[in-house]
Amino acid sequence: MSTAAFPAAPSAIEHPQSISHPAIRALQGILTYTALSTLVFLVHGYHPYSQDAAIYVAGVEKELNPSLFTVDAAFVESHAHLSIFSPVMASISRYLHVSLDFLLLFAYFASVALFLVACHRLASRLFQFHWAQWGGTLLPAACFTIPVAGTSLLLMDPYVTARSFSTPLSILAVVCCLDRSWRKMALWATLAIAFYPLMGAYLVGFLLVLGFLSANRCLAAMVACLAGFLLCGAIALIVRFVPISEAYRAVVRTHGHLFLSEWRWYEIAGLIAPLALMRIASVRCGIHSKIGQLATASMLVGITAYLSSICFVHASHPDFLARIQLLRAFDIIYCAGAVMLGGFLVSYFWSRGIWIGIACFAVAFLGMANADNQSYLESQHMEMPGGTATNPWEQAFQWIRDDTPQNAVFAADSTMLTVEDEDAQGFRVITERSILNGAKDEGVASLFPALAPDWLKYRNAEQGLNQMADNERISRLRPYGVTWLLLSATAATDFYCPYRNAVLAVCRMP
Repeated sequence: MSTAAFPAAPSAIEHPQSISHPAIRALQGILTYTALSTLVFLVHGYHPYSQDAAIYVAGVEKELNPSLFTVDAAFVESHAHLSIFSPVMASISRYLHVSLDFLLLFAYFASVALFLVACHRLASRLFQFHWAQWGGTLLPAACFTIPVAGTSLLLMDPYVTARSFSTPLSILAVVCCLDRSWRKMALWATLAIAFYPLMGAYLVGFLLVLGFLSANRCLAAMVACLAGFLLCGAIALIVRFVPISEAYRAVVRTHGHLFLSEWRWYEIAGLIAPLALMRIASVRCGIHSKIGQLATASMLVGITAYLSSICFVHASHPDFLARIQLLRAFDIIYCAGAVMLGGFLVSYFWSRGIWIGIACFAVAFLGMANADNQSYLESQHMEMPGGTATNPWEQAFQWIRDDTPQNAVFAADSTMLTVEDEDAQGFRVITERSILNGAKDEGVASLFPALAPDWLKYRNAEQGLNQMADNERISRLRPYGVTWLLLSATAATDFYCPYRNAVLAVCRMP
């Protein structure tokens, strides 16, 4: 490893742990990761029922109470049966008699700590300089919720899903691969796959390439990437003439992130820039260093995913390759890049002006905190169990949970639950009630085409619900068993509406 890349420091600073007793070091580690996890919690916030958490946590609720979500069970259970997340969380809640609210909070904090531990372990394999290792931990903490190009993924989420655990487990598998500790690598990779099979599949490909590089078999690594590219081509050829239903085409039209041709220029830059930086790191450190191996593996896997997406994934034929979202392979690349960049920044600024480096990290934390606040303008920054909701949508959802029958079936205008002020708070997961078309259902249907006809049928039934006359609402929705409506506060209706606020009216169908 080049000494030019990593400036020397006094041994007392490089290895401060050498003067400590093992028990003291363990205590220091616990306190340090607790403090860092708390920092992440305070900076990035906590929104346990928003975005994809609305899918995964609803699955946990369904495990705990099978009588929930009878009308829309397919949209709730689609993800749950592919991951151990829902049954594990439900089992912990059931057998330890812990409320789901508090279990989610604990699980979130645990996943943050696991992510930071994994990042620090990776940084400790890449950097000899002690403070560079912590730089490789702090930058991922600062960039915790940074978007992964245009994939619709964040590095980590401000809520708990299966990926909250699969991502740090994947990083630990990469660490073991660099150590050539194959059994431990297999263990971490298996756990990552059990939590999130799709991301686990991309992890396996990444580990295969990295394993070849760590054994100095560069040609084998390139052949493996070529084989992956050809496999994508073969799949594209096989499914080319499989008919695509109009319902599924309608679904994917709402999900432009599935197709690279629909991405904005800065989202494309989010793919190219990391690969360019990985190339610089690989050349500077050399292919025989662990940084060089990790950077080269990231570059090869990223280029393979990028070219495969360009060549074989097209909006004109949204098939299997579109559903598996090849560019999600960049998730592990972003994680590795954040660790490496953090270490490089500390190494560079240590001898050139440490205050400039501290300012860079402060700007990263403050910038991401501001971005997180902008993403949840109407909601509290940290939505704690038992807290009072400030978001009028959440207030209405909580009233529904407390004051409507458990077997109630709701309908809402197909565009209502996706407005910006709603902050992507999940209707089902907060209310524990069924709804014909939830905000995340189109995303579920884009991954599971068999659900597309139901999604389209429900969307069409709800379309324009706020502007309809009451008799048309009844004729459209009664065949689907709808008993309650979620209407705009300004919608005209003679139905009985026992709850109203500035945004919403909750009305009972006669």
